[in-house]
Amino acid sequence: MGITVLKHNAPWGPFTREQIQQGLDRGDFTLQYLAHAPGLNQWLPLGEVIHHVDLGTSPASVAQAGNLPPVPERQKIATAQPPSLPLLSEKETELAPPPLVVKHKVQLPAAPFFARFIAFLIDCAILFAPIVVFFALGSLTLELRGWWEQFDQESMTQERALLWRNFLRLLSLTAFGFAWLYAAGLECSHWQATIGKQWMGMKVTDLQGERLGFLRATGRHAAKYLSALPCFLGFIMAIFSSRGLAWHDRLADTRVVRR
Repeated sequence: MGITVLKHNAPWGPFTREQIQQGLDRGDFTLQYLAHAPGLNQWLPLGEVIHHVDLGTSPASVAQAGNLPPVPERQKIATAQPPSLPLLSEKETELAPPPLVVKHKVQLPAAPFFARFIAFLIDCAILFAPIVVFFALGSLTLELRGWWEQFDQESMTQERALLWRNFLRLLSLTAFGFAWLYAAGLECSHWQATIGKQWMGMKVTDLQGERLGFLRATGRHAAKYLSALPCFLGFIMAIFSSRGLAWHDRLADTRVVRR
């Protein structure tokens, strides 16, 4: 049942019941606005019209034609009083439909690929630069120790191999463990972004522009490994997407947008 709202002395609509609720939430109109719905022969306060539409009933005065009644004078609109809705009986309360909350896909400004690439480099530096520094310090320490203690060539080769194995293990642990906690934890937090994305003025959202839960953020991070195979093609496809979507964005139904 469509509802027509009288705004600025002109009919506005018709709207569905859900659109009326969204308009009230946004402040497009209030319950004091005059409105009309099929079956009424006069303009009534919006609150009364909503009441009858929700109950699926109409008042005693019913119009035979579907046309809108004449628009009342501007003075009457200005002095329209807030509706005094009758109290519902227990049976009517049970029959009345609950308010509908409808989520729509929100078109958000997509973050450009170059900004996402810079954010990726910043995050990689945060995660892996300390490991590279520790490896470099370890190598330097090993060489100085071998020179000072006169290690033979075979001992130095074994020490270098051990240092290299530990370096690779730490890299793997960071790439598959710490990186997950870092990315998923920050993207589901109130920041909605890793440090790199925060630095570049971006955040990660779902289709409605809301914050991700930890499970979805985890799924998005896991999908990044698919985007990296082969040759990071899943990341590169964001260049050719009108909405800047990488492969892992599509898999997780997420968006990287400007703040």
